[in-house]
Amino acid sequence: MRKARLAFYIIFLAATAVWSQQTAAPKPDQAAPTPIVRNPHATKEDLAVPLCPATFDDSLETDGIIAKGTKGVTPPKPKYMPEARISDEALRARKFGDGPSWEAEVTFVVDVNGKPRDLCLSHSAGYGLDLEAAKAIQQYKFSPATKDGDPVSVRVSIKVDFRVQ
Repeated sequence: MRKARLAFYIIFLAATAVWSQQTAAPKPDQAAPTPIVRNPHATKEDLAVPLCPATFDDSLETDGIIAKGTKGVTPPKPKYMPEARISDEALRARKFGDGPSWEAEVTFVVDVNGKPRDLCLSHSAGYGLDLEAAKAIQQYKFSPATKDGDPVSVRVSIKVDFRVQ
């Protein structure tokens, strides 16, 4: 349990480090973003978690979400990150040779109160795990991101690893 939380925390810190170094404007030599696709093993429960758009057009002025790469922004810090439950479908799939690990990536906004909102799926694991990852993330609590000492809303992504022993 502690190792899993530590892994979540390390992944989160790595993601926020990458987030803080990205620039807001895409480079002209970059290819168009690939649309997100759902895992073919997604269950009907997984469909409750919407897929993310290929890109986000965040702006403090238009939607109140600070754009990635904005200078002077301190990323949010996790305070409470419960583990995601492994779905029964994933356990059944493991018995039939699939797995032993899956990964879902959920993108969401950490609001000025440190609560996750506007969750969407950046990478689908299927087997009911997308929904389990979203359920866990909805319970997360953060110290909000700040800009010039004031709390701001930011978009972050977290990879949730599911491992069956």
